[in-house]
Amino acid sequence: MNAAAPIASELLAGHVALVTGAAGGIGKAIAGEFAGAGCDLVLADLAAPDALAAAMAGEHGVRAIGVAMDVADEASVAAARDAARARLGIVDIVVNNAGIMQRESSDHHTLPADDLARMLKVHVSGAAIVAAAFIAGMREKGFGRVINLGSVIGHVGLPRRTAYSTAKAAIGGLTRGLALENARHGITVNAVSPGYVLTDVLRAKMEAGTLAYAPFAERAAVGRWAEPGEIARVIRFLAEPGSGFITGVDWLVDGGYSINGDPENSLGPLV
Repeated sequence: MNAAAPIASELLAGHVALVTGAAGGIGKAIAGEFAGAGCDLVLADLAAPDALAAAMAGEHGVRAIGVAMDVADEASVAAARDAARARLGIVDIVVNNAGIMQRESSDHHTLPADDLARMLKVHVSGAAIVAAAFIAGMREKGFGRVINLGSVIGHVGLPRRTAYSTAKAAIGGLTRGLALENARHGITVNAVSPGYVLTDVLRAKMEAGTLAYAPFAERAAVGRWAEPGEIARVIRFLAEPGSGFITGVDWLVDGGYSINGDPENSLGPLV
């Protein structure tokens, strides 16, 4: 039996990818990675990221549109799906990247009662609603990729971020359930759980002195934070046709954060 030929990233040409939360740092990196692989793009955020779509189209020669989408609102998601299909065809790659941060850094019992519900609504219900809206088209096509964004904090937990860690932990269950439901339809469903990522927003906080780099870099085995592109490259790989034997897996892309311990129990904002 001959060895399988290597799968090149240009095989994303002819595919259409939806990236939610596209206006953020990781979302922009995902958009650039996919566009560079020849993938047409539907870039979604609460406000349509039209400028980003135009930049991706101009730089990479792909088709790209921006759409306004509230991932937790079924009508909003359905409208975006219909608009995307009318302009670009079936969306066969979905990256559930949209998310929010926990509003306060305090013990869970002192948080507003709806804090956990809000986290679950955006991170978990949002990912589930988006997947449900687009999987029918993937089944019609006989090919699909769904990649959900988790977090290392969903694996290890973090004090004073209980609502966030609970929501991100639930992404694992959603991913495994969807993977089993859709595996015989040419659709894979995986999660990617980043560690701390140096986005432009967090870099600005560090420059302003409101966020420390060192404590989180020191816990990671590699001794630093991730760049957004390092997360985006893993997501692109999972979207490629050659990743079809990988499904139901939550990929920790955390620089060894989850295996390195935290003797000082350091606290801080998540990414």
